[in-house]
Amino acid sequence: MRGLAVGLTVTALACAGCTVGDGEGEPVEITTTDAAGRTTVVTQEVTQAPEPTGGTDGDAAPTTATLVETVLDVPGGARIAFDMPDTWTVVELGAAQRTADPNPGAEPPQLWCLVPPEVRPAIDGCAGILIAAGPDWLPGHAGAAYSPRQVEGWRSTPGPLPCPFGEGGAVADDATVTSTPDTAATTGTPEPPDDSEVDLLVTAAEGLPLTTTQSEVNGRTVTYETWRATCSLTEDVALTPQVWHDLDLGVLVRDFFGSPDAVGLISSLRWA
Repeated sequence: MRGLAVGLTVTALACAGCTVGDGEGEPVEITTTDAAGRTTVVTQEVTQAPEPTGGTDGDAAPTTATLVETVLDVPGGARIAFDMPDTWTVVELGAAQRTADPNPGAEPPQLWCLVPPEVRPAIDGCAGILIAAGPDWLPGHAGAAYSPRQVEGWRSTPGPLPCPFGEGGAVADDATVTSTPDTAATTGTPEPPDDSEVDLLVTAAEGLPLTTTQSEVNGRTVTYETWRATCSLTEDVALTPQVWHDLDLGVLVRDFFGSPDAVGLISSLRWA
């Protein structure tokens, strides 16, 4: 029953944000950075963000910052657009890699990271909301293509992940976030720690999603899934990753940390 309630709540919130980006706006310049560190300036249309909508988990509310229309070029020649806060930046991550059951004739999807101004740890190379788009397949876990109800489908990185947060909720050091149980550094001994000595991120339900629902958002069919992950050693650290798969646009959105702005972004997705 809880999973059903979560799915219904998200659907209602998505519909509540359907008016995002409908108003007239003025162009602004947004700086974007690609994977090689090159910066470019993109002209985008400004809209006003709606009032915060209640009903999301936690006490965070959607941003009241100005929203800008952001357009991305998708492999295959298409373009998608969505609205995001003007305080966020777009980082191009390159093409996804598929090593499990590869299809040489298929075009790999492109990856982008939407980075908020708040400092967050990086998962799958993204310290924010990850967007993947492509005509043939979308990234799943450990080099596989995405499919609904996929084990650990909220992330692509194979193997165990270190806990991204330390005591008190502070972002863990970069060395901790990027290390594995075999390479994690220790203090006072050259021996690598075993799994019991490394603070790992453990996904509940053996990695399966806790919620899988399919609904219509602005005339598009969208699959929504949620997971829960906790740290093996650090207490009171829990992540609620959520993934949206827009079947009509061929877009996958991963929100690792439950951003209150994610629902409005999903609602505003469209062809450009």
